[in-house]
Amino acid sequence: MLKQRITTALVLGVILLAALFALPLEWFTWLSLLVFGYGAFEWSKLAEISSKLVQYSYAACAVVIGACVYQFYLEGNLWTLTGELSDKNYNLMFIACIWWALSSFLVLVYPRGNRVWQHQKRVKAVFGYLTLIPAWIALVSLREWHYLLDQNSGAWLALFVFGIVWSADIGAYFAGKRFGSHKLMPNVSPGKTIEGFIGGMVAVVILAIVVQWQNNVDAADWLIPTICCVVIGVISAFGDLSESMLKRDAGMKDSGTIFPGHGGLLDRIDSLTAAMPVFLILFTHFY
Repeated sequence: MLKQRITTALVLGVILLAALFALPLEWFTWLSLLVFGYGAFEWSKLAEISSKLVQYSYAACAVVIGACVYQFYLEGNLWTLTGELSDKNYNLMFIACIWWALSSFLVLVYPRGNRVWQHQKRVKAVFGYLTLIPAWIALVSLREWHYLLDQNSGAWLALFVFGIVWSADIGAYFAGKRFGSHKLMPNVSPGKTIEGFIGGMVAVVILAIVVQWQNNVDAADWLIPTICCVVIGVISAFGDLSESMLKRDAGMKDSGTIFPGHGGLLDRIDSLTAAMPVFLILFTHFY
């Protein structure tokens, strides 16, 4: 199983790097929207929508809403000329952060707080749009950062966010396997441990320090960026736990079967959907 997971992860990594660094921005924007549309299709199952027609309609609506938000609300303006988030984009990311604060609260109080949304298809469908659409806008925003100055600067920025999430995930996996004995949130995800969570955060700290050292950042200035990276690591864990909570409520082990050894698309991007909007807000304030 581990060999299969590693093989799939390597293939996905190559595809991701090619998409980030080789695709023109416009191609990346709209192809990634279709990918998130497939994520919405998987989410429809988390929402316990059984009709195939409604599942496809839900996914199509996610694509249309995402395109409308990008074209008509944001008007394609994600950044200002000075490299800051546009006001409308900032507001959207702020709303996403509020959603993730609420989602994290629902995870913390589960199962006591699930009466409002348990088996409520419409409520969980709205949860999906609140999760996926801002996450897609955040991904495109990362990719577009300083695009006119350097077409790859945004790709590196996006890759850094992915690196934070992957470090937290990999560190948690191996630390949990080696040292895990105390359950983190057994009602939500019985396999996750406190030791694994700590191991993930240690991995994030190491990544943050290495990246700053490689970019010749003065050691005296490492603290705030490192703390921000840890915050991203923590919220990415809640992104994972949030999907686990919904899967448990729907009686599902994985969101899908598209990736051998990894489950569905949502199983791969759940942490990222939480991390990217929060990263953009922190990046705006502390960069």
